Amino acid sequence: MVELHGWALIRENFTTDNEDVNLEQIINHLVQEIEKLDIDKTLLQIVYSNGEASLTATKFTNHFSDDIKNIVGLFERIATLAPGSYGLLYLRNDEDTDGFNNAFQVFVLSRGILKLQQDPFLSPYCPTVEDED
Repeated sequence: MVELHGWALIRENFTTDNEDVNLEQIINHLVQEIEKLDIDKTLLQIVYSNGEASLTATKFTNHFSDDIKNIVGLFERIATLAPGSYGLLYLRNDEDTDGFNNAFQVFVLSRGILKLQQDPFLSPYCPTVEDED
């Protein structure tokens, strides 16, 4: 089983005194990039609320797929296009061979960088979330 859950607040920069003057252009560019992806578009959603734009992503699948790679890639693209953005992307792949088969991988988006960090909350998956067999 592979599951992915993520969110990102889209911001042009990370200073508090500047407005996001190009936010609409950034969002339009992200929408165009999403349209180009060979992915179920219902997995991704951009929402505006109280003057802020956010992207959410959710995916459940039996095996690791290009959809998952594309969503991680999209978060990397957000880091480049809008370095003031921040958010989290949680990924669990029980078939992972790099030591994450019983843990969530957490991609942290902040200050123009998407970096992988250990999950302190839901890992190890067994016994934190489910009983061991």
